[in-house]
Amino acid sequence: MNKLYQFFKDRAKLNMSIDIILLLELMAMAGIGFLIKYVLVSGVQRNAIYGENIDLHFWGLDRHQWGTIHLIISISFLVFIVLHIIFHWSMIICILKRMIPHNGFRIAFELFVSILALLLIAFAFIIQPEQVYHEHIFRHRAERLSEKNTIESLPVADSNVEVAKASAEKKDLLGSAENGKVEKIEQHHSEVDEYEVNGTQTLQFVAEKYNVPASYICKKLNIPQRFSTERLGRLKKRYDFTMSDISKIISEYKKQNSQ
Repeated sequence: MNKLYQFFKDRAKLNMSIDIILLLELMAMAGIGFLIKYVLVSGVQRNAIYGENIDLHFWGLDRHQWGTIHLIISISFLVFIVLHIIFHWSMIICILKRMIPHNGFRIAFELFVSILALLLIAFAFIIQPEQVYHEHIFRHRAERLSEKNTIESLPVADSNVEVAKASAEKKDLLGSAENGKVEKIEQHHSEVDEYEVNGTQTLQFVAEKYNVPASYICKKLNIPQRFSTERLGRLKKRYDFTMSDISKIISEYKKQNSQ
């Protein structure tokens, strides 16, 4: 206990320890940022590289869980940087007086930096996100390739009449295929939009929210009902389903009970 007291009393050792912690936390935040950005890629980029229905993990954690760790380290970094400023406050004031001798300008500069710092840390709790809808460009890639192969396999005619006929057939096939694709996409998005499900929710919460028996969803997903209180993100990794699957199950249940 006495050694600990002596350590905190020695300002030089304490400052050096805080500086080392700040350096390590800064490197960790940068490393995790690179991991999330360039390794545990998401969305379109992940589907393009690895295909659909693939989740990327490092040490058993996905990019969102690493994001949580990044946030925790950031908060810890903020605490230590505040301690660093407190312990060096006299030196900071002394240097500011040498940099900006005029009292009025110095006070204005200090207020500006303080307000800007508060805005930078608090802006996320003030702003409203923009809602932008994007069509999933890879979900129906197999159907598009099949349609393309079918259309390209039509025989090429020699006469002008046969060429025109073949061209018309290709256009009809393309038009019907596009219409069918659009209908499937619209039906899928209508189900997802109506019954929104995400990995932070539990199966029991979703069942109560949309008035569907939890046992019904568990049966459809082949999940033991005792796991209905676990988060869907964890269950998804263990039982290999998607959030869209749950939305479709809810939609099917609603349709069956409305008849």
